[in-house]
Amino acid sequence: MDKQRFVEKTSWLRPYTRWATRFALNSPRWLPAGLRNAPLKMSSLILRGYHWRMR
Repeated sequence: MDKQRFVEKTSWLRPYTRWATRFALNSPRWLPAGLRNAPLKMSSLILRGYHWRMR
């Protein structure tokens, strides 16, 4: 039940996470890793916050 609720609550984040993944994979390699992965880290932070609150 909690797993399904978590998926439903975070469904709004799915398009952003897809975009962030494409950005990280398709960005030029000369771009520092911190900048390439910043959108993914933001998505991860939001998901961890949701998971922590639901416990």
